[in-house]
Amino acid sequence: MDAKTRNEIKKRLAATPAPRFSLPLAYTDPAFMECMDEACRTPELIEAFDRLTGCKIGTLAQRAPIERLVDEVTGFRNDQMRQFVKFVHDSIYLRLPDEAINAFRMASAIRNDQVE
Repeated sequence: MDAKTRNEIKKRLAATPAPRFSLPLAYTDPAFMECMDEACRTPELIEAFDRLTGCKIGTLAQRAPIERLVDEVTGFRNDQMRQFVKFVHDSIYLRLPDEAINAFRMASAIRNDQVE
């Protein structure tokens, strides 16, 4: 892709407002899912989240099988994950510039062959 085409795409993305969705509707937004994917791949973010909230997202998978079973039965794991999802939604997704949201949506559409 040449520089002229890239600049034209950037201009269009910058000029297009990108609505943000509240939870749980945000689960259907490719931009939110991209934020979640990136957040889950960022150990520093997970460590900071755990430190700030007292959660244990970073260590849930490392727990002993019996501990994971107890976490599942008591709803502890689901509660921890809900808190992390809300954190990503409120702290990252809602604050991204429109250009980033539009770029995530466009990239998702291209990956899914939805753009001609």
